[in-house]
Parts: sequence; C-alpha cells; structure tokens
Amino acid sequence: MHSGDTIQCTVKDIFVPIFEGLLAEGNVYVVTNFGVALNTIKFKPTRHEFRIHFKRDTIVRPVQDSSFPLNGFNFVLFKTIQSESREDGYLVDVIGQLASKGNLVEFTRDGKPSSYITIELDDLEGGQKLRVTLWQSFAFDLLKYLEEHPCLTYVVILQMGKIKFYNGVMGVFNTNYNSKLFINVEFPAARDFFARVNKLDPVDGQGIMSLVCDQPVSVEEDFLRLSVYKTIAEIKEHNQDAVSVTAGTIKEVEIEFGWWYKGCKKCRRGLREIEKRYFYPNCIRDYGFYEPRYSIHIRVIDHTDATSFVLFDGEAAKFLGVSANDLRQSCVTKGVEKNSCPEEINKLRVIKFIFKVQLKMRNLNSYEPYVIHVLIMINENSLVSAFLDKYNPDPACESKLTPSPAVDEKHNSKILGAKKHIEEVGEESVSSKSKKRKWVVMEN
Repeated sequence: MHSGDTIQCTVKDIFVPIFEGLLAEGNVYVVTNFGVALNTIKFKPTRHEFRIHFKRDTIVRPVQDSSFPLNGFNFVLFKTIQSESREDGYLVDVIGQLASKGNLVEFTRDGKPSSYITIELDDLEGGQKLRVTLWQSFAFDLLKYLEEHPCLTYVVILQMGKIKFYNGVMGVFNTNYNSKLFINVEFPAARDFFARVNKLDPVDGQGIMSLVCDQPVSVEEDFLRLSVYKTIAEIKEHNQDAVSVTAGTIKEVEIEFGWWYKGCKKCRRGLREIEKRYFYPNCIRDYGFYEPRYSIHIRVIDHTDATSFVLFDGEAAKFLGVSANDLRQSCVTKGVEKNSCPEEINKLRVIKFIFKVQLKMRNLNSYEPYVIHVLIMINENSLVSAFLDKYNPDPACESKLTPSPAVDEKHNSKILGAKKHIEEVGEESVSSKSKKRKWVVMEN
C-alpha cells in the first residue's frame, strides 16, 4: 500500500470481545498477523481489491504518529457521480454546501415506520447539484442540527454513501452501518471548503431553498407518467442496467428453477450451506437456520416477445397472500412433491399484469447475459386499463405470438439459471469459494 491508501478491515463478532477494548476511533495502530481476502462484499468502503480481517492471534499495537489523517476522506466530484451509467458497490465520500432541502417524508413499509429527507449539495465546481437522500437517524440528525445551529452556510460531508439511480437522477444515500454525516465540522477538508465558499459572492440571503421533490409518488403516477415504458422485445434488446414499466401475461411458472430459496433472516440474501451451517459474507457470522423466501421464475408474454422475470419475496407474498415459509410448511404437511409447483403459485398463470422491472446486466457466465427482476406488479383493473389505453399494446397479438424459448437471441444463450440468481444476482449475495470452511458454533 502507498501513503494515503485505505483498505477495509473486518472483525467478526466472535472476535469482537478480544479487540473492542483495544481499538478507538482516531487512534493509530500497527497491526500484524491478520488475514487477507479478496474484497467481494456488496458495499465496498474502499476501492482496494483486497480486505483484511482480524484473527484470534492478530496483534494490535498503538503508536503515536500525527502524520496519519484522522478521517481518510476521498471526495468524489459530483460530475463524476452523475456521469456514472450504472450503480456500483463502492461507497463514496461527498462534500458540498447545502443548497436546498425537502420535507421529512414518513411512511410505513412491511409494518415498520420509516422516514427520509432529500437535500441538494453544491460542490462549487459549476456543475449540477447532487441529490442526497438521508434515511432514518441521518435525516433526524440533519434537521436537529439545522434547528439548533441557524446560519447562512452549511457544509455537509457524507462519508461512505451509496450511489443510487432514482427517477432518472444519479444521487447518493446513506447506508445503515457504514455511512457518517458531518455538518460544519472543524476538519481540514471542511475548513478548506468554507474558504472556497467565502471567496464567492455572498448568497442573496434566502439561505437554504426549499426542495420540492419529496411528496410520495403514487403508483398511478409512477406507471403512467414517471417511468419509461418498454415492450418485452425492447427490454431484451437493452444492453445496460435499466428500470422500465411494461405489460404482459404470465404464461407459465418455470418451476424447474424452484420457487423459494434459503434466505438470511437479517439481510434477505441467499445463503450458502457449508457443513450444515448457512453463510453469507456480508453478515459477518454464520447461522444454523434460514428463512424460506420466494424466488419465482415466471414466463411473461406481450405482443412483441416473451421472456422470463424473477419475482421475489415482497411482491410474491403480496399477491399470493401467504409467506414462503408458511407455503413451504403447508406443502410439507400435504406431502406435495419437492419439485412440483404449489397450487397457490400456479394461480399466477394467465393473469395480465403491468410490471415495473429492473434489467441487470450481470454476465454471470456465458449462459446468463442478464436477469430481469420484478420490482412492482399490478393487476388492478382500472390502472391496467389506463396503462393499456396510454401505451396501446395490442392484446390480440399475444394469443398469436409463439413464445420464444428462454434464450437471449442477441447473445444466443440461455437467460435464466436458478440458484446463481439468488446467490449472485437476485438477492445480491456473494457465493463462497471455500468448501472447507471451519465454523465455530456458539450457543446463545
């Protein structure tokens, strides 16, 4: 490593009691006898290709060295973020003057309250402002600071934020466990930015402008006005990640790929079973249990072509009216054959839906150029009728169209591949390469 480089370090929960009393934020340490692994986790705080992890016999020795930066900021220009054509897993640091803010938006998801606020930052580089979404405690911390410290200029730093494409705009949001928010701090980076602000002409006294963007978007507005409509043929021809809306009829459930997967109860990702334990790298620890979650491959046809969508837990449970765990238990009780399709899932067939889908170009292998995930699916009559009236897909053609096989004609390769989708695409998991991993089973 060179001076100024950063690398991610992980301490597994089993070793936390050993090291938590030895480490303090802002101190400098010499660390020896640690493990090294490829950095394959979902969110990457650094762009280093490797990450390190503490072992039981890792040695940590404090030293006095004022030459080390305390924060390790690596700020990214807003124009660089906005020029990105796709989201990636790297976390970024941004700094800017608070230019505008929206209202706090509060809602309920899966029975749990949630909230967020959207702000715009100006990095004084003359480009577009960056939209930043702060969730939960980050939103409350911002509002509390603005209320308790009224002033004309606020310099905001979001460290380790996630790049996200939403409503046609590439922005940044905080993650739950990695991000940090700083406002008007005395760090050198913030002082330098304040100096740049002071060199500019003073603002007109209006202070922070109101950002009108946080009213919850209705499903009708999303499908009929905001989202881009594409036919299935157009979706299949796309060559980069994209979100669009479409209409089609579910012709069949591709049960050969299964209909559920072993999910992590904490993060919902697909788990790998190794030596009777269940493992997902991002969750630090392993588990002796899993939670069944839906992953249903459906064959959808419209007037232009047919393709396969992957329907995950939230939307599947909403339409089936039963959780994957309960349905699996019911199948076991009834003695349903392992590889057969439950009657409840077969009810999806021959129903016309409008879909909001996400195309992901993953290139998992030569047989899987992309996958198409269902974000939202609706069969409410009035909305479906309004959608069809606007985009006028010809339903008569669906009955005449011969569905193409589950093959991407452009790449001449099979599209879907069941388990890989769960482990590497569908639930953003990273499959383990080790078949000989040793596990320590802890009794709670």
